[in-house]
Amino acid sequence: MTSWIACCEAPRPRPAGKDWDVFLSYRSLDRLWTIALHDTLRQCGYQVFLDQFALVAGQGLTTQLGTNLEKSASGVLIWSTRTSDSTWVATEIDAMKAMQNNSQGSDFPFYYVVASLDGQKPPGLLGGMLYLDFSAYPQGPTGVELVKLIAGLQGKPPRPEAIQMASHYDTALKKEPADLRALAEAGLHEDIVAKVKSDDPAYTTTAQLPALAVELLIRSKRYSPGDPGQAGEALTAALSRFPDSVRLRQLRGLLLRRAGQPERAQYELTKLLEESQRDTETLGLLAAVWADLWGKHEAEGDDASARDALEKSRALYAEGFTKVPTDTYTGINAASKSALLGDLDQAKTLAGQVLERLQEQAKQRGGAPSTDYWERVTEPEALLLTGDADGALKLYHAARVAHQSEKGSIESTALQLQRLLRVLPLDETSKAGLAKEFRLDSGAPAG
Repeated sequence: MTSWIACCEAPRPRPAGKDWDVFLSYRSLDRLWTIALHDTLRQCGYQVFLDQFALVAGQGLTTQLGTNLEKSASGVLIWSTRTSDSTWVATEIDAMKAMQNNSQGSDFPFYYVVASLDGQKPPGLLGGMLYLDFSAYPQGPTGVELVKLIAGLQGKPPRPEAIQMASHYDTALKKEPADLRALAEAGLHEDIVAKVKSDDPAYTTTAQLPALAVELLIRSKRYSPGDPGQAGEALTAALSRFPDSVRLRQLRGLLLRRAGQPERAQYELTKLLEESQRDTETLGLLAAVWADLWGKHEAEGDDASARDALEKSRALYAEGFTKVPTDTYTGINAASKSALLGDLDQAKTLAGQVLERLQEQAKQRGGAPSTDYWERVTEPEALLLTGDADGALKLYHAARVAHQSEKGSIESTALQLQRLLRVLPLDETSKAGLAKEFRLDSGAPAG
């Protein structure tokens, strides 16, 4: 059966001076959704400018974004309430409006689409703009709304046959993420692998659901050195179908790292950086690999190589946080690596900045805890680095209990905590309480 994605509109032939088929404007907090859109558009034959992927180090950020928008045939503003404090997103929507207005009547008009991730419309949305609600697609764009988006980049209505085919799969596409999470929570990992390897169009049309399945498998267990287990089986199947997916390639690096193969992980993730994929996700994954290499060199007694690796790890995390100050993952890790390098003042400063960002995010959620494990354990780590060990212990416990099925992720948190307890000036009672929470005394991190 022909896939509905094959019925999507192909990109227009670009005239001289247009280097990109589509420009994606987004906020770092929405980066994984945007990477999913990037991968799908590339699969459809589009050349995509994704700011952090294509920027050149040493050049001004604002200048580059403006220049590449002008060199693009169309644009997508990826919007959620989390982007409302991003001044450059506001600048870009104004620029897209102007480009569309100024190009009307020309041989090659500029078109753009507003994609809302939470059903909220951005301020300044005018009649005649194509606005699409993707709130039912939290893993990434797919189905009927994706067909409409791609048609909108051409300034035309979607083809009826594409809409018909996409709508046939929409129900399954919307329910599958919840089904995958339930399987992971129940420990039914073999069923997740079977879904990825199946011929179900939900898993063969785009890389989005396979990537989610692989990520859940990686999070769900501890790995023996050199054994990628069921996550490796699923990842191999997914990459055989989607070899160019940035997200799947990032997950390959993550899995190699979790399976105790830091050199292989370093190779895979460095390849992504060399291909200009310098987004904060790739930077953070590679920085974590360098932290593992630090631990390896330290265990081998090679103190000089160990410190070099730790400094490299901090530099990559700091690059991500400097590039996108709202990215709390790179920020907290830059802070922790500073502490491990003995720069406690810098660690405290960075951790304080991270806490400010987390407070902003919590306010936007109405005070509810994040549903993401890594976002949730960032706050206790920041509190620990600023000296609030009691507050850190309470939040670590809440996160560990709420996400107890994510054994691999909890083990990574325990290892990070174990390292920090060696260098932070905490009283022995606080250290003992934190160590007990993750069973560090026995050498077997809690899961």
